[in-house]
Amino acid sequence: MKPLKYKEIMPRVAIEKLKLIDTEDLVNLAGKNLEAIRCALLETSYREDILNLSNQEPNSNSLEEALLENYAQTLKNLVKFSVGNSKNLLLTIIGKIETSNIKTILKAKKTKMNIDEAISNIIPVGFLNKDRVRDILSTSATIEDVIEFLYDTEYGIIIEKALAENRGIIDLLSLELALDQFAYQKIHKTIKKLKGLDKLITKNVLGIEADAKNIKVILRGKAKKIPKDQIKRHFLPSFLISEQTLSNALETADVKTLAECLIRAKEIAENPFYLKIFIEILEQHNSPISQIENILEKASLRISKMMQKKYLKYYNLSYVLVLLNLKWLEIRNLRCLIVGSKRKITSTKVKRLLILEKNY
Repeated sequence: MKPLKYKEIMPRVAIEKLKLIDTEDLVNLAGKNLEAIRCALLETSYREDILNLSNQEPNSNSLEEALLENYAQTLKNLVKFSVGNSKNLLLTIIGKIETSNIKTILKAKKTKMNIDEAISNIIPVGFLNKDRVRDILSTSATIEDVIEFLYDTEYGIIIEKALAENRGIIDLLSLELALDQFAYQKIHKTIKKLKGLDKLITKNVLGIEADAKNIKVILRGKAKKIPKDQIKRHFLPSFLISEQTLSNALETADVKTLAECLIRAKEIAENPFYLKIFIEILEQHNSPISQIENILEKASLRISKMMQKKYLKYYNLSYVLVLLNLKWLEIRNLRCLIVGSKRKITSTKVKRLLILEKNY
């Protein structure tokens, strides 16, 4: 079935999926120097983005910048050919990226990061294009100056409220938390307006993204022995996992008991997509925390692919979300290869850091 609202976007999704780099080709770049990686990327969909940076000296920053420019353009094209609530959802995803960009700018100013390095971490969507980011960073002396630039945006109110709650003290972690919560609250509201399969799929796919972040907050907080009330402050809006279940998980002793607690929770036990993720975590509870986090990072992709497989004969948002997940995973891995090359990390170690797609 192909509803009218998918008539324009689905051909673009299919074309973009065909452009993705083969996993074997990607893995073969581990341990290569930057020039070899650049040459390989010139044979991919990133070619034009890299050539557009020809006025810059090819380096790790410019290559990363080209990758993120490509992702931004992919997302903009999907928005262009989408309609209705599907379009609204993609716009809220862009909003989430905007908040990530703001966090990058604030962090760059606090740590006195090189401007080119900061821009290599910016996905140029929304009002924060690369020129504006460069202008903000080059003309701001302090974080306070950066905040001044943001006061005329919708994020200004969020930052102002966070500062008021913190008695005017600029705490970067509190600002990042407020921005994340704002972004996921908007996604939450947009999902409520969807109907049928699109609502079911999106709630699971984007829901596990937020819920997985909350689980990671618990794991990291407990590992660092952070007080439980402080850990709770960092929770994002819950999509499927209830606040009570998160609170129960916070009381567990280790990864094993945490996974068991989640599997017993009614909302997870009745959701086969979520359940599969946490069963795998239980089976690998003795693994390093980094491996558990790896499972959580792949959860959104895995669930979107599981749902796409289940509802294969229907056109739905899972096709779009799968593409965005695969594309972001590819860019995440390519950036890992670039950084590994820059730091001269061995190919064996770089390969361990890659998150590779499997057929679920």
